[in-house]
Amino acid sequence: MSGSTYIVSPQSNDQTVSEPSSVSTTFLDFVRRDLEAVEARMNADLGSDVRTVYALTRHILNAGGKRLRPAMVALSARAAAPDANVNEERLATVGAAVEFVHMATLVHDDVVDNTATRRGKPTANAIFGNGVAVLSGDYILARAMRLLAIDGDLDIIRTVSEITVEMSEGEVMEISATGKFDLSQEEYLEILRKKTAVFVEGCCRCGAKVANAEPAIEEALADYGCSLGMAFQLADDLLDYTGDPDITGKPRGTDLRDGRATLPFLLALDAANETEQTDLLRAFGNPSTDDTEVLHCCDIMAKYDTFDRTRDAARDHVDRAEAALALLPSSTARDCFLALTDYVVQRDR
Repeated sequence: MSGSTYIVSPQSNDQTVSEPSSVSTTFLDFVRRDLEAVEARMNADLGSDVRTVYALTRHILNAGGKRLRPAMVALSARAAAPDANVNEERLATVGAAVEFVHMATLVHDDVVDNTATRRGKPTANAIFGNGVAVLSGDYILARAMRLLAIDGDLDIIRTVSEITVEMSEGEVMEISATGKFDLSQEEYLEILRKKTAVFVEGCCRCGAKVANAEPAIEEALADYGCSLGMAFQLADDLLDYTGDPDITGKPRGTDLRDGRATLPFLLALDAANETEQTDLLRAFGNPSTDDTEVLHCCDIMAKYDTFDRTRDAARDHVDRAEAALALLPSSTARDCFLALTDYVVQRDR
C-alpha cells in the first residue's frame, strides 16, 4: 500500500497536528490543510449572543475530536477529482456542517445515556444540565443547516437531511432494543447501518458532490463509506469486550451491563449451553454486574470464537470498502482511504 500514514491529534483551537507515525490512524496528513480550514470555519460560525449557549458550544468545540466526518468529505472530494482544483471554501463549509451534525448528536446521546465524561472531560449535560444541553444540541444542528443553506447545493442539503433522519431512527431503534436479548442479527446490523454507516456514507457522498464527480464515482465513494462505517461500528462493539480499559477509557463490558445486545453477545448466546446462557442473561442489562462476572461472560464468548467471528465480520466490510475503492482513479487520497480501512480493524480505542 502506498502513501505514508500520520497521526493527527484531536483538533482544538490550537489546530495541532503531530508528526508522522508508523501507526495507521484516523487521519492522514494529506488533508491537514482541509481540516484546519474546517476548524477555522467552525470557530467562526459557532457563536451566540446568548451567554449560556456560547459557553456550552465553546465547551463542546474545545473538547476536540477526531474530525473524521469532515476528513471523509475532504478525502472523497480529492479522491473523486485528483487532477482538478476542488473548491476548498466549499469543502470547509460542508465539512464544518457535517461535524456540527455529529456534535449535536453527541450532545443528545450524552443526555440520553446520562454520560458524565467524554474524552476525559465533563460532558455538556454534566456542566450545564440536560435541558440546556438538549436545546443547545438543537442550536448546533440548526447552525449546520444554516451552513448548508449558505453553500446552497440542494443535493448536499438533501443528503445531510436524509443522514439526520436515518441517524435519528437508528438511535430510537437502539434505545427500543435496549434490554432485548433476543434481538436478531438482522435488526442489530440495521441499527448499526442507520446509527453509524449512513453518516460516513453521506459524508463521502457530499465530498463527491463538492467535486462534481460522475455518478459512478459518487456511488463507489458512498459504498466505501457505508462499508467502512459498518466495519468501524463492529470493531467498536468488539472493543467493548476486548479493549484495554486504560486505553479505551471505559470499563470492559459496558454494552453488557447496559443491556445492548451486540454481535459478540448475540453469537455467544446462540451457541452457549443452558448454564452459560443463564450466566450471560444474568449479567445482561444488570448495572451491578461486577468485573469478575464480565470476564466470565468474555470467557464464554471466547469459547465460541465470537470475538474472532465479529472481527471477521468487520473485515468482510473492510473488503467491500476496498473493492469500492478499486473503482476510483489512483491517487494519494485513495491511498489514504486504504490506510483508513487498515486502521479500523486494528485500532485499540
